[in-house]
Amino acid sequence: MLDRVDILIATYNGEKYLKEQLDSIFNQSYRNFRVILRDDNSSDDSLNIAKKYNIEILESSKNLGAKKSFEELLKYALNYGNGNYFMFCDQDDVWDEDKVQKSMEMMIYLENLKLNYNNPILIHSDLRVVDENLNIINNSFFQYSKINPHLHSFNRLLMQNTVTGCTMIINRKLAKISLPIADDAIMHDWWMALVATQFGMIYTIKEQTISYRQHSNNEVGAVKFNYIYIFKKIFIFLFNKELLQQKLHPNINQAKAFLECYKVRIDIYTINSLEALHNILTKSFWEKRGLIIKYRLFKQGLIRNIALLLKI
Repeated sequence: MLDRVDILIATYNGEKYLKEQLDSIFNQSYRNFRVILRDDNSSDDSLNIAKKYNIEILESSKNLGAKKSFEELLKYALNYGNGNYFMFCDQDDVWDEDKVQKSMEMMIYLENLKLNYNNPILIHSDLRVVDENLNIINNSFFQYSKINPHLHSFNRLLMQNTVTGCTMIINRKLAKISLPIADDAIMHDWWMALVATQFGMIYTIKEQTISYRQHSNNEVGAVKFNYIYIFKKIFIFLFNKELLQQKLHPNINQAKAFLECYKVRIDIYTINSLEALHNILTKSFWEKRGLIIKYRLFKQGLIRNIALLLKI
């Protein structure tokens, strides 16, 4: 018998694309799934669209934002069901019909390895970047954003996320250890990636399993990493270094939150890494750069790391 997957959808004023997304879910080749949707107090027709499908709906008068909305969905799925696998779904993308199948096949394979038995596991994939009409912008999000998904050590993930939530599948072990998601977590996917690489494992499916729609209302979208992007960053650095340092505050706050949540479960090197990042802006010019090198608090690629060393 196929293992059941809980597919968790967070919506907010998503009527324009929601039907297309839901249709792609119910067209999956893998059939044993439950869909749970939480609406974040939409003012449009999102709820009425959702109610036309065979899904569980969590209505709310509170607007929590995507991160906390997915947290509520995951809590509900754990408390009201016996599913062991969870996928996260945005309201505006389109899933390939074998997305769940590929994710589950890899999950079962990894769980059956003795090395990974009873471990928290996160699996994610590449994405196809498309415009609002599903015209292809780039066949690979990893290539488009110049991301190597295999560089996902804990210290690297502290500085830059490589996991996109709408491609993730996690097992129950990771779901339980990830909750609660700290208020200072940047996003639910980033937090779970940190937890997975610290206490379990992350695996990347190199194929694209989703059309990742880019439009004006994306909460988090794909950013093309090219010379124009680089020149913009240089311009900001030359005229507003303080602004660049402020961009590190979310990473710093997230590191502090992770330390508070898991201090009794992590080794001394990891504790020191988190404390180094938390306190880095209080250090001298050379101390800052020394801490980055000592604890390998690097981003992806030479250009990003040069920028990091300049702005810190």
